[in-house]
Amino acid sequence: MKSEVNLSPRELLYIAALLDAVEFLGVSDAFFGMEDDEIQQEVMQLQSSLEEKGYAEMDFDGSFALNDEVSELVDICANCDTFVVVDKNIVKNQPIRELYYAKSGSIVKLNEGTDGNILERMPTFDTLIKNISTDIEWQAPDASMLKDIKITNEVLSEVKAKAESFDEPGSMKILEENGCDKLSAEAILNGLIGRSDYFAVIIPVFGGEREGIYNFMLTSGESGIYKLDTITDEEQDAIQFRMLTSTEAEMTLKDIVDAAFSSEGEGGKND
Repeated sequence: MKSEVNLSPRELLYIAALLDAVEFLGVSDAFFGMEDDEIQQEVMQLQSSLEEKGYAEMDFDGSFALNDEVSELVDICANCDTFVVVDKNIVKNQPIRELYYAKSGSIVKLNEGTDGNILERMPTFDTLIKNISTDIEWQAPDASMLKDIKITNEVLSEVKAKAESFDEPGSMKILEENGCDKLSAEAILNGLIGRSDYFAVIIPVFGGEREGIYNFMLTSGESGIYKLDTITDEEQDAIQFRMLTSTEAEMTLKDIVDAAFSSEGEGGKND
């Protein structure tokens, strides 16, 4: 059984089309702007390329057949019932975007690169959790955290605008007027202007009892770890900030991903 395959963007979408996929979540249309006759010519080249890689066979009668293992990996992605998008904006590194797909208990990671897209099978659910957590520096918070803090989007926009105008003391003042102590104000300001790591996991689930969108967002830096939740507070859009310990952050992430991959649905993890 193949654990990974390497496909160009057009090879990937061509195979997905052969598998009757309506769309390929998270992947740009590599055929955009091409005329029908150009696409037909490209298909012939794609078939030859896939055959050279050992991913398909062309019979003497001209029929084209995909390798079963390659077909299975692409089908998990193209016809998934659970889709995971991970964004890691780490201050010390370049931003990282990771895509995972699940179907019938199988999970595949799509690694986008300049030399092609590598589809990598995740052997276990725990491997998925470990992969998602990689590169995150869980910072232990100061023990003096207050309560949950709710700040409207309007106020956050004002805070960010002042900081971008080189008035960070003004930003801090606004945050403290809206319920922050010095520590939490610093953490929120650092998150808004990119001085803290930002981490987000968004998991749409399609069909079954698990259907919905599961998400987890946090900032992590010297002022601690803060989980972010979008809420409506007194009819205003707002963000709720909750400080977590490193253990709480890791367990919350695991619980959210676990809920999305619950065995209640076809694409869930196997308990």
